[in-house]
Formats: sequence, C-alpha cells, structure tokens
Amino acid sequence: MNDHDPTPSRPPGYDADESAFDSFNRGYRPLADDLTTSVNTTLGSHTGLDSNAFSRVGNDVGLSSAIRDATRRQSERINGLAGNTTNMADAVANTYTNYVELEDDADHRMRRAAGEIV
Repeated sequence: MNDHDPTPSRPPGYDADESAFDSFNRGYRPLADDLTTSVNTTLGSHTGLDSNAFSRVGNDVGLSSAIRDATRRQSERINGLAGNTTNMADAVANTYTNYVELEDDADHRMRRAAGEIV
C-alpha cells in the first residue's frame, strides 16, 4: 500500500456497535445512581431506628431492634447491588473505547508489518 491507496475497511466478522453501548449506558447508569441514592436516603434513615420507636413495649419485645437490624441488612445488600451495578455501567462505558483502541493498535501493527511507514 502507498499514500494513495484508500484506508482498507475492517474485515467482516466481530464488530462493536457504539450506539448499542451508548444506549445500554443511558438506560443502566441511572439505575445504578438511583440504587445508590435510594439506599442512602430512604433506607439509611431507618438504620438508626430508636429502641423506643414502637413504645417501651416495642423495645421490650425487640420489635425496634428487629426492624432496625433487618433494615441494616437490606441496606447493606442494596449497597452491594448498587456498587455492582455502578461497576457494570463503568465496564460497559469503557468496553467500546477499549475495542477501538485494540482495533486501531492491530491496524497499526498490520500496516507496519506490511512495510508501511506509520
């Protein structure tokens, strides 16, 4: 190849669709953000439930501590889910960028192997 040859197109086969990655992220990222916000605002306020929240009787029978402990466990699980969801959104956001970089690097190496000055 020389400077006058058009850039060859990528061979048929595996390809990544940038719009699919963007579409996934536009739908998935808000879910990750909502989970994080919900666990910190909605559930977070109930993890410190006062022992007498259901009167002294509620305290004596353990109702307040049972609800507080269950809310804490649920909050921890949703926090974990929110973290995993955020990590997934980040991974998908980076996948297309990584794909393009790998393909460009492979193209550069192939051109150099073919004797082109790149």
